[in-house]
Amino acid sequence: MATEILLIEDTNEIRRGIQLSLQKEGYQVTAFDEAEAALNALETKTFALILLDLMLPKMSGETFLNELGENNPIPVIVISALNDEFTQINLYSKRIDDYVIKPFSTNILALKIDAILRRVGHKENAAVTYNDLTLEINNYQVHRQGQPIELTSKEFELLQMMLLSQGKVFSREEFLDTIWGYDSFVDSRAIDVHIKNLRSKLGKDIIQTVKGIGYRIEKETN
Repeated sequence: MATEILLIEDTNEIRRGIQLSLQKEGYQVTAFDEAEAALNALETKTFALILLDLMLPKMSGETFLNELGENNPIPVIVISALNDEFTQINLYSKRIDDYVIKPFSTNILALKIDAILRRVGHKENAAVTYNDLTLEINNYQVHRQGQPIELTSKEFELLQMMLLSQGKVFSREEFLDTIWGYDSFVDSRAIDVHIKNLRSKLGKDIIQTVKGIGYRIEKETN
């Protein structure tokens, strides 16, 4: 199972950018644009880490932290445009784990998340299995019945993205945004070439084409 992160950020562009970046790193991200819905989600789901904006509609990020309480066991990284020392000291007193000032690099954010999860024991070299296929998350290694399958980095990332969200149909644009990035000038039909090569290397066709939409890997049935 992928490590689950709770993201609370009200700016659509920032929220989507963080979500896509972390999904590319192999994380499962549940995102909300306001804090109250996130609190409700915490009642029914378990998350390894929380990414929290401060200036939110209705309930502020600081109020959200107060609702969690000082004994909250889930690591919290605050992401905010507020860069004054008083705000940061105040929030560290509420037991947050890190404070990241906007604008920030999503690569650096991913490294901070990785470091915190390793410290608290949530991060490990996880793997996902599908029939006789094993993929080591973020490690760029795939095996079938113990035998390695040589994939390019893009082929691996396409396969990982589908295996971590089995049953979900991904459009070519979603693949491009997540794996190549928003600024990429790669033609969306290049995805078809990578999928064709991936199917050939896997030796059997577990990737389904959904006509007019994109591709998916069906949920594995036991």
